[in-house]
Amino acid sequence: MSIHSKHASINISLIQAREALMVQFRPILNNAGITEQQWRIIRLLAENGTLDFQDLAAQACILRPSLTGILTRLEKTGLVVRLKPSNDQRRVYLKLTGDGEKLHGSIRAEVDERYDAIEGVFSKDKLHKLQELLAELAGIGQRLDPEAY
Repeated sequence: MSIHSKHASINISLIQAREALMVQFRPILNNAGITEQQWRIIRLLAENGTLDFQDLAAQACILRPSLTGILTRLEKTGLVVRLKPSNDQRRVYLKLTGDGEKLHGSIRAEVDERYDAIEGVFSKDKLHKLQELLAELAGIGQRLDPEAY
């Protein structure tokens, strides 16, 4: 007997859609010798300059304990540097090194080409609408349970 929930497939559909997109980008990341999580960090730091550890974890959707390990590896390869302000040693900020910026620049053109190809198949308007809907959906947790955030 099959038990079917009319909403259970939303999570699966989101995972399948993510996988369909990531198939387009994995070869680029593999050729650069970085993981998907490392790319998210590099991209966010390239877009924002310097980010606080907590903000980076939230924006990259990486749990803080995992982020610590990923950042350690990125530091060892010379792509990221940690900065501690002298007035608050508890905070940690992160930014790309020159090598990290170069890596981002070398990958970005290929990534943009893949996005252009995706837009060609799915359409720019549909992607824009999808991003709007996903942003709205991402904020639903705070509306349903504000104290959890």
